[in-house]
Amino acid sequence: MKKRTVLLLATTLITALALQACGGGNSGNNPGSNGGKNNTGSSEAPSSKPNNEKVTIKVWGDLGNQSVLEEPFKEMNALFASQHPDIKLEFDFAQNDQSLNVALQANELPDLFMVQGDKTSKMKEMQQNGFITDLSSFNIDLSRFSDAEKSYCMIDGKMYCSLPAFFDTNVVYYNKDLFEQHSLSVPGNWDEFLAVMETLKQAGVTPVALAGKSEWDRAWPVFAFAPALANSGLQKAMNGEAKLTDEPQLAVVFQTIRDFAEKGYFDKDFLATDGPGAQFAFTNGKAAMIIDGTWSNSTYSSSGINLGRFSVPNTDGKRVVQSSFSNFMTYAIASTSKNKEAAAEYLKFLNSQEAQQIMENHTGLVPTLKDITPKDEGVKELAQFDEAGLNIYSVLTALSTPESNTADVMMKEAIPKLLSLAITGEEAVQIIDKAATYPAK
Repeated sequence: MKKRTVLLLATTLITALALQACGGGNSGNNPGSNGGKNNTGSSEAPSSKPNNEKVTIKVWGDLGNQSVLEEPFKEMNALFASQHPDIKLEFDFAQNDQSLNVALQANELPDLFMVQGDKTSKMKEMQQNGFITDLSSFNIDLSRFSDAEKSYCMIDGKMYCSLPAFFDTNVVYYNKDLFEQHSLSVPGNWDEFLAVMETLKQAGVTPVALAGKSEWDRAWPVFAFAPALANSGLQKAMNGEAKLTDEPQLAVVFQTIRDFAEKGYFDKDFLATDGPGAQFAFTNGKAAMIIDGTWSNSTYSSSGINLGRFSVPNTDGKRVVQSSFSNFMTYAIASTSKNKEAAAEYLKFLNSQEAQQIMENHTGLVPTLKDITPKDEGVKELAQFDEAGLNIYSVLTALSTPESNTADVMMKEAIPKLLSLAITGEEAVQIIDKAATYPAK
């Protein structure tokens, strides 16, 4: 492998949650206790064989979302161990962008690690550079899954990761008690949404908690507003039918971010607030709303507030949300793994209904498979939208080249400048457009 290719791959890799889905919290930086064990959630069933005859597989969990994932993986891993007494599972919440970059450069990946499928170009880059294993020969049952879920893991017709079973999007979480106190209801269109902001601000209540210090958390409003207001323009840009600057509603999306900052709709010190800080402000009643991913549903559900959820409506009242599959359970096998057969057994387990139901019971994600029972009524509320639209990050990634990462320009340049009132929404689109390479018509 050429040194340039490895360095390029390493510098372009991103965290999983971000998108995650992208997503999520940073509370994983403070690993929780596990009864005196390490913070792995791993279990090992008794075996009649000596330990040295067991096959050991090492799995990396998503460090950024450890607070959400530790309990479901603890239960799942215990079940896997009971079903596979000949396999010793070493599961550590050790994966973030930095650790994965280092492992890729040193060619020291664990047996299994989390990937984001076709949400970004990164899995394909790893496949092209020989880092991950083609799973075609492991007889993995795909009968429960749709073509869309299969496509998430496919490169050139071959499968490279366990399949997704949950849907990710961004929604508005709101405090029902604060809404009731100020005679507010869930907005039915975009103008009503803006009116809610102003009503709360005039009443001395912070409308939206925002983590302006966190690259991903501060972007969630853009991820929510873009498909609601500019989905058709994003589609045309991705298809090479128009430029980003040809879609006036995209400038509205970015101008709204600046307007919210300028009008005081975000908390006073939002530029210095991190993800956990914004979540704390919302769950403690200091802000009426927070825009976050469905992957954070369990965090807010367990906070004790009177919680409501709604998707952002457009000017006509239609709720078009960004769509992507959750990467919480999508794992690849490193090409360097010496125990690929055992690793494949873990992937088969992640693909199973019983493992996915455990994840649902703990997290309250939105299932895409009919045999997964939603955790509660709140999950059904998360799924109340009219149309699944585009993910702006994925669109901008598609308009990127190795020399110009358009998605990074939005995340690292445009959004911070908007929040600091340095540029307008129209200027933000122009900056992103200059970095974009459009496909030929």
